[in-house]
Amino acid sequence: MALAHELYGTPASRLDSFVAQWLQPSRKWKEEVLQVVRTVEQFLRQEFFYWEQGLDQEVRVLKVVKVGSFANGTVIRGTTDVELVVFLSCFHSFQEEAKHHQAVLRLLRKKACCCQDLLALGLNGLSVAQGVPDTLVFTIQTGETAEPINVTIVPAYRVLGTSAPNSQLPPEVYVSLIKACGYPGNFSASFSELQRNFVKHRPTKLKSLLRLVKHWYQQAHHPGPSRPHPQRGRRVPMGHNGSEGLPVPETELLL
Repeated sequence: MALAHELYGTPASRLDSFVAQWLQPSRKWKEEVLQVVRTVEQFLRQEFFYWEQGLDQEVRVLKVVKVGSFANGTVIRGTTDVELVVFLSCFHSFQEEAKHHQAVLRLLRKKACCCQDLLALGLNGLSVAQGVPDTLVFTIQTGETAEPINVTIVPAYRVLGTSAPNSQLPPEVYVSLIKACGYPGNFSASFSELQRNFVKHRPTKLKSLLRLVKHWYQQAHHPGPSRPHPQRGRRVPMGHNGSEGLPVPETELLL
């Protein structure tokens, strides 16, 4: 809690210095994480996934999108989570995504465990994690970080198509989402580009404020020394629900 006490005693005029000194990750760390992300993206884009139980067609990767704080520029020092959304050709609707989600996760897991580039980076803990939605998770150890990088892959339906991520969506998109009748949050990854860009292109001052809010929240509500992979346990929504001591998933903060 030392940093929390320092934050409370920091005047407004020195908050930028506090963020730069304590919260912004080092350039070397960001470069190493980017290398991990590039390796994972290369694996996803180069692989062609064929028939598996529940799938009757070739599965191609249409696009890979970095989301979460690392993608939108609000990551704080000590964060070890990277999330990638993978848009796939086998999803033509929200209903098809719900139907084939588990089969795609099995395919991704099967291919990942044989990928030499990932194995060379120390691939470990490869598993399908239950959540909203279910995801593929694994860890990669880098030279700069004391803790391994937690990577989460989320297969999704590319509902936005090739339209500009900041453009207004046609009403049909929302109609199809309502008709899908999915569990709340199941299809949020399809809109991840909108969520990311909502913050990514904002001024640095706002991003610094978001870093301060996340730092305060983690210190005040989740000070536990151990931080297991956020996708391997129950997701922790913002607000009070008896989740004291549990880690805060980046996807729940939406920052």
